[in-house]
Amino acid sequence: MPRPAIGTVLPSSNPMVERVLGAILPLFPEVDGCVARIPCWGQGMGQPANGYDLGSFREAAWLLGHAGVGVVCWNGTRGAALGLAQDEALAAAMGEAAGCVGITTVTATVRVLERLGLRRVGMVAQGPMEEAAAHAAGLPVEVAGLRALGIRDDAAASAVEPGAIAGLAREVAAGAVLIWSTNLPGLALVPALEAELGVPVLDPASIGVWACLDALGVDKQAPGATARAAVRTERGAGSGARPWPRRGSAGAGAPCPASRPLPPA
Repeated sequence: MPRPAIGTVLPSSNPMVERVLGAILPLFPEVDGCVARIPCWGQGMGQPANGYDLGSFREAAWLLGHAGVGVVCWNGTRGAALGLAQDEALAAAMGEAAGCVGITTVTATVRVLERLGLRRVGMVAQGPMEEAAAHAAGLPVEVAGLRALGIRDDAAASAVEPGAIAGLAREVAAGAVLIWSTNLPGLALVPALEAELGVPVLDPASIGVWACLDALGVDKQAPGATARAAVRTERGAGSGARPWPRRGSAGAGAPCPASRPLPPA
């Protein structure tokens, strides 16, 4: 019987998502991870300014389909600035090309925000402030605090000192903090920041991976997964295995790492 597999479509210049896949997927050794790239570097170079080159995404998804993936995900955050309708159309196009479910990290993040009942968040973004503001405006929440690193180069974003991101996160902490770029090294910061701030800290790259596992119906509470996740988090890999508490339930407001699975619907 074929092994379940997730397919990830990445910007050509993004090294970070593969690090996140490497942190989470070892918790589920029965699941394979396959990756394809589309031309996208800098801050949106290689793609149309106001949309997606659907041909490049269809080809990447089609190639992932050859590996028998059960879900294909665009693990990038451009869609917040472009409009959620474009990401929904992109997910459908990729799914059709791959012959499976298509999703995007942006639409998965929107579901997380809804399930947590969040209305106000703080955001730390990769690019210049005007681009960060466009991303903030595209999400269905109030961004109460916004900080922009001003970095256009994706490789440079992946090498940002984590302490710089953490400092900005402290400045904008509201109902949650979004570290808004799949190029930024946000995942390893999540456990300590959530323990310090007492709010969810959301890393989009890991949300995309958990959304893929959700789409496959993977049992994320499998025996031993929580213990293995705790060890990996302690070592800095930053991947938990327990869902966030529902807002208003016992335990809500306690630290709840964004590296955990998507909260229950």
